[in-house]
Amino acid sequence: MTADGTGDATVEHRRCSALLRRWLSETHTPTSPGPLRVRIGPLEVRTEIRSHSPTGAHRFGPIHTAESEDDAAGMPADPSALSAAISADARAREGEDAAINAAGAGSLAEWMRHALVEPDRDLDPVGPCARSAAFHELLKERAEHPPRLLDTITGLTEFENWLDGYVAAELLPASGGAHLSEEAATASLLTRGPLAVVGLLGRYGVADETDLLRLLSRRLQQLEHPETSRLARRWLNRPTVTDLGGLNGAGLRYRDASGAVRVVPVFHEIPNPLCAREATGPRVPGVPVPAPGEDWSLRAVEVTGDDGGPDVALVHAWMNTEHVATHWQQAWSHAQWHRELATQLGGEHSLPCLVSRGGRPVAYVELYRVVRDTLAGCYPFHPHDLGVHIAIGDPDQAGRGLGSSLLRALARGLLAADPECRRVVAEPNLHNPASIGAFGKAGYIRERDVGLPTKNSALMVYSR
Repeated sequence: MTADGTGDATVEHRRCSALLRRWLSETHTPTSPGPLRVRIGPLEVRTEIRSHSPTGAHRFGPIHTAESEDDAAGMPADPSALSAAISADARAREGEDAAINAAGAGSLAEWMRHALVEPDRDLDPVGPCARSAAFHELLKERAEHPPRLLDTITGLTEFENWLDGYVAAELLPASGGAHLSEEAATASLLTRGPLAVVGLLGRYGVADETDLLRLLSRRLQQLEHPETSRLARRWLNRPTVTDLGGLNGAGLRYRDASGAVRVVPVFHEIPNPLCAREATGPRVPGVPVPAPGEDWSLRAVEVTGDDGGPDVALVHAWMNTEHVATHWQQAWSHAQWHRELATQLGGEHSLPCLVSRGGRPVAYVELYRVVRDTLAGCYPFHPHDLGVHIAIGDPDQAGRGLGSSLLRALARGLLAADPECRRVVAEPNLHNPASIGAFGKAGYIRERDVGLPTKNSALMVYSR
């Protein structure tokens, strides 16, 4: 029992909740109210999202961990064990030469060991990161004490008053972000500022986040300062905003230049809660069928008969060959592939296709609309952006350089099929340098690295 009467179990739950919220955000793992099961390194983490937050500030029920799916009960999550699992997961996602894997980088587990003996340290490894020391202290969430901001804001009226003061102090002066890059200004002035406050107030039940976001949006629309109004318009209209990451990323370190244990965060993009994906503008159509040319032919997969037909059988066979299964990790049963392909064909997210060369089937591709994909939370996409997944399925054709030719033909075909499409993108695993190289040879540019639920990927972009 702590000095203020908070039980040890409550303190550990708060610590684990802060870690889980951040891991879900930085890996862009889809969430919804209700049961949640995710694999983090060696641990399976199980909980329930009792309050789902548009800003990612979810409130969880009891959190349990298990080393295998067979362990039905699991055990209450321990902050040290969870931070060690997250650290192992983050390191494994990156290459050996990444900064996070350097000998002197430290680890999240090391940060947690210090946090456990320093009650005043923030629960979140990144913390508020507010430019104002006073604001930082108001937002700071400790294991044993809720943020002091809750003493000041007890409802929508107090939030509006606080927001007016924040705008006057941080956004109206010419120095309010004018000297910062757009990424740094967004992370400092918006994501670690008002959006963090919105999430905090929602999680503690002070007000509904939807109402808070509406007030914030309206206040940003009213900004008239020449510098910050331009930045605010981007905040209101871009599909993603920049945040600071502390658990996942190649450049992460847990020791500063002096060697002290401190998270040195990195920038990453998150879905913008101020801008719904398809709430405005004309509806984005489904995935077009491109004509790749260059001796390539492409058609949508056909699912026929009780067993799915020959196309399902071919995709299933290819996905269970070693050279494909290694990177796709989808060596599923015939029945599961039957369901998967039928589901894709019945929606507007992705279109499964077979590609032939000279009349011979050689590849399976999935074409998808980014706006309807997890990738939409990873970069500031345009609504008509299209994505591609590719597998050279025919073992006799693998490793012969066909991939780059097909990737280039697909990009050109997709841009021709949808005149409003600005970019064709892909996200090969960082541990698949051959695939990244093939995209590069095809004319795709490596724009950034992104965290996804089961991997870190290179975002490869072919622009119009």
